Amino acid sequence: MLQKFIDNTFYYLFVFALVFGVVFYDATRYFSFVDEICAIVLCALYGYYVFHTPNWSVNKLFLLTLGVFFFYLVYSLAIQCNSKAGIVTDFIIQIKPYLAFFTVYAFKPVLNETMKRNLRLLAVLFSIYLLGVGITVPFTSKILDALLHHESRLATAATIMALLYLYCSNYTLKDKVIFLLILSIGLLSGRSKIYGFFVLATFVVFYVNGSFELKFNKKNVVLFSLASVAVLIAAWSKINFYFIEGGIGNPRDAYDYYARAALYFFSVDIFKDYFPFGSGFATYATFASGQYYSHIYNDYGMDIMHGLNERHPDFIADTYYPALAQFGVVGLFLFFAFWGILTKKALINFSKVNLKDFTINILIILFFLIECTSDATITHNRGLFMMMLLALSLNSQYKSKQANKV
Repeated sequence: MLQKFIDNTFYYLFVFALVFGVVFYDATRYFSFVDEICAIVLCALYGYYVFHTPNWSVNKLFLLTLGVFFFYLVYSLAIQCNSKAGIVTDFIIQIKPYLAFFTVYAFKPVLNETMKRNLRLLAVLFSIYLLGVGITVPFTSKILDALLHHESRLATAATIMALLYLYCSNYTLKDKVIFLLILSIGLLSGRSKIYGFFVLATFVVFYVNGSFELKFNKKNVVLFSLASVAVLIAAWSKINFYFIEGGIGNPRDAYDYYARAALYFFSVDIFKDYFPFGSGFATYATFASGQYYSHIYNDYGMDIMHGLNERHPDFIADTYYPALAQFGVVGLFLFFAFWGILTKKALINFSKVNLKDFTINILIILFFLIECTSDATITHNRGLFMMMLLALSLNSQYKSKQANKV
């Protein structure tokens, strides 16, 4: 009875998050606290699960993660890096994706075939809606701006629909083709990241098949090297701008590009000047650091830049990796250690009997690592949904591996 209650409650929350947190989030801007609602419900569901299990088991990595965040909360309050309201706001924003992942990973909901069929149908229907919005982009930006707010939202929403469809499918050749067709809707956004991710996803989905061997050999090295080169070519414009030239991008987004490049540039100084724990919550490259304008921007002369000043902080939270300067080299290490641990879990549970979940897990991890270069998706509504899907898929992969051992 407990598991059935968990499964049903999670399913309805999952659909709610998909509808209002992914597809119509920007069209219903007065309902902007969807991710907070989801995080609260997930925590409540997790608490219910823990107190109704005999051993009250708690994931050690979850406890460690909570400990790290509370340490940085106390640290930020102690050094008074911003107002208390700003620090607490940023603390809540930064911890949400991890709460979503670990709660779902802990109470292990199972979606039955009816639930998966419904989710597949929703993924297809919403993809048609996204396609309708996407095809208007070459002619006018007004429709996209009203319904999705920005081109990048089209790319991330299409990616979520594609991965959700794949997770709920039987992983046949037909399902793989539909996955790529849905993902290709994101190409209408014109964002370099989705071009690179599309190339990568195509390679992974078709290369990781029944004959694939998960080992270090000449064939895998050559093919993955070729795939990496293809991704670099597809996303070269952004790579060239951020890490090589630091020049001018698309004229429409020129100010946006300059702001992001500046955030990367000055993050190096912040890592050095605030060694080893960083400048603290709500100080750099986050929404809260703009809403409760951080002294860091004045200290480093960034307050004269368009999109980074107190009157117009529009582009302060348009990337994520620079925001890790808030947590210093220690936080930087812990962030990548987290993704390294998840990658290790996916690799350990690799099984040829169920390639689907392994493929999805790797793609979601790669999605976040790519997305963090020029967007803070991980801390937004769509990032929260993707973290829930990642936890679902990791659990499915583990259960499949255990079932095959019996």
